[in-house]
Amino acid sequence: MPVRGLTQRLVFGALAGAIVLGGGCRRSTEGGNAAGSPTAGPGGGASVSVALGKGRRAEDAAQTHQKIDIPAGSFYAGSLPGDEGRDPTLEPLATAYEVPAFSIDALPYPNDPTVAPFTGLTPAEAEKKCAERSERLCSELEWERACRGPAGDAFSAGPSWDPSCTETPDKCISGFGVRMIGSSLQEWTSSTLAIEGKGTKGIVKGAWASAAPAAHRCAARHIADGHSASKMIGFRCCSGTGATGVKMPEITAVPTYRKGAMTASRLAEIFAETPELARIRSMPRFFKDTELAPIFDKSKGQPSGWNLTTEPILWSPEPGEELLVLTGRSKGGAFVLALHVLPGDKYRLASSLVFANEQGPIVLAYQGNLKKEILWSMCWGCAGEGGAITYRDDHRVVIVQR
Repeated sequence: MPVRGLTQRLVFGALAGAIVLGGGCRRSTEGGNAAGSPTAGPGGGASVSVALGKGRRAEDAAQTHQKIDIPAGSFYAGSLPGDEGRDPTLEPLATAYEVPAFSIDALPYPNDPTVAPFTGLTPAEAEKKCAERSERLCSELEWERACRGPAGDAFSAGPSWDPSCTETPDKCISGFGVRMIGSSLQEWTSSTLAIEGKGTKGIVKGAWASAAPAAHRCAARHIADGHSASKMIGFRCCSGTGATGVKMPEITAVPTYRKGAMTASRLAEIFAETPELARIRSMPRFFKDTELAPIFDKSKGQPSGWNLTTEPILWSPEPGEELLVLTGRSKGGAFVLALHVLPGDKYRLASSLVFANEQGPIVLAYQGNLKKEILWSMCWGCAGEGGAITYRDDHRVVIVQR
């Protein structure tokens, strides 16, 4: 089976890391539509109401409990820094996993196209339902593998999100033939995640129809109390060895500020690959600490309580996130940059501020207890001659002048 390599995913994004992807939706030739209102379902659980076309009843009955065989293979699970909608505190860095063959329900439980998906069960209750069929609750890696398909697509229906997947979710089919996965229903997995201060949570995949497009990514990871039932969450059953013994890594915290590294030649290559930085791509270079004297009031000297540098900084404003922050100048002007750090010495633009025809110098200033903001300055304490690099609650970076 073809597998998309990591290098194909390591692309440079636009400002704040947005990605533009192309592609279409895999559609079946069957009729039908879906609605998202919860109703009472068989066995005491709530379910999602699914309206089926009249001409499909006989065909659907023949597809009851259909299983999709997923071949053994390697695929990339997780996401990359700067991916639209990524929550770095939940989603691990994209990594290749070897997954043995397994089978998965073609549809959410009860895997019957004539019956609405079961919701309103805890993971333990869902596991019991699967066990009644000599199966088990799918792990998150199995779910993501089935969602991505053999091409490793970002969404179940292809490389980009297709809104029709929420309008007619039973027509939304992954490259492996798994239906309604990630399109209009959240689903329990057997996997859990330990979160500092919050305990262990159940990992939920997929999204409701009303969710933002990025929430429907195969890599999108959500959490819920694994001891509570939710009428908003369904599940699927799997069988076979699959990825039962494979676990994605925990999200770990690192020091907020560390010394970074970047050469002028590597920076020039990054500029050449990033259209947003075309203005400053000619002969970039870094400032030196010996150039900082003009920035500060001679009578007051350098400010106390701040760490000041002209060198690149590795910045981790929250667990799972790492950015390279740097200043410098080129023939096009002085600049302040924040770059997402990707695997393999790759980078993606998070945010930038360019001063045309200005040569600086620019200093970076940070404090250990100020985790989500770094200051920059050309003249410390002078109005309009400085600003901040801020990490927002939506996991985006902005650089402003104050």
